[in-house]
Amino acid sequence: MRVYALLCIIAIAYCTQTTNQASMFEEQLGQLTKSKLGKTILNMISLQQFTEVDFSPLFTAIDDIVASTQEAKEEEAAQLDTYYQQFLSDSEFYQNQVTEYSTEVAQHQSDITTFIKDRNSLQQSLYDKSQQLNDAQRSQSQLQRTVQNNDQATSKKTAEYDQSISIVDQVIAKLQLIKQSSFIEVNQEDLAISSATFSRRLSEVSHLPHLFEPLSKVLIQMSTQGFADQEQAGNAIKLLHNLREDLVATKQALLMNAQLEKDTNNGILTSLEETINLLNNEIIPQLKGDIQTKDGEIATKQELLKDAQSNLDTAQSNLDNVNSGWVARQEQNKQLNDGWDNELMLLSQAESALERGGIRRQ
Repeated sequence: MRVYALLCIIAIAYCTQTTNQASMFEEQLGQLTKSKLGKTILNMISLQQFTEVDFSPLFTAIDDIVASTQEAKEEEAAQLDTYYQQFLSDSEFYQNQVTEYSTEVAQHQSDITTFIKDRNSLQQSLYDKSQQLNDAQRSQSQLQRTVQNNDQATSKKTAEYDQSISIVDQVIAKLQLIKQSSFIEVNQEDLAISSATFSRRLSEVSHLPHLFEPLSKVLIQMSTQGFADQEQAGNAIKLLHNLREDLVATKQALLMNAQLEKDTNNGILTSLEETINLLNNEIIPQLKGDIQTKDGEIATKQELLKDAQSNLDTAQSNLDNVNSGWVARQEQNKQLNDGWDNELMLLSQAESALERGGIRRQ
């Protein structure tokens, strides 16, 4: 409306100039008669043609418009400054929030990375300890079988030595009878029978060289025609006693060595059992508990990270909105000032036109 009024003022000046020179075209007059303001302009022109019109109210109106426009510009400048101060405050506030939440997000991300690394280390330790447990249980099982096999082998070997000693004792007992003089006369047939019997027993211990060879010599002598005398029987008995002592000594050494090996293996088994119990009852459960705790810490940190990221996004959005608002407010200020400057320019042009038409301030 202000611009329209200004155009009307310019039209007044123009028409005044025109009436001083010539009449307006009918078409232009027709345009002016279409509005009340146009009719007023025509009336003012008509009055100016026949009377002296006081245009001071027009200049007063122009001054009022200029004054109100300047006041509006000043108010807009003050409002813009207020907006700018609020913009600086809001921008600083949200920028601080962005910085704070960015730091918080980075810290949570770093903590999560550390926690995951710690958890992986715990998981590797759990795997290693589980492997150690499996190895210990496998070693325990193998050593238990070894001890069992050794016991069986020792029992078998001991039985063989007992069998050998029993056979030697039987031969010695028979030779003791032969050594007695009352048996010399009737002994040949019985001796032959005994020799045949011991030969069969000898075949039972053919796999035992330490026993088979000495007994073979004695039995061969017993089967000869001239064996049944006290001197040969005595020599054979001495030989067999020495053999018996060797068998007993070897048996005792076997039992002693077997016991030493068994004690050593039992000590290893005890150590393995302690290791297995420690891994099963303490170390592995502790590692599983630590992993579970670390998983909880990671989950908590991830929730904190989620909240911090949400806060950061909100703060960044608010900061963007504040910045966008300031840009929009500056554009609005520019448009307002451009409009007001245009009005002031039109007012200046209107006053110049009035002066050219002979209408001046009084």
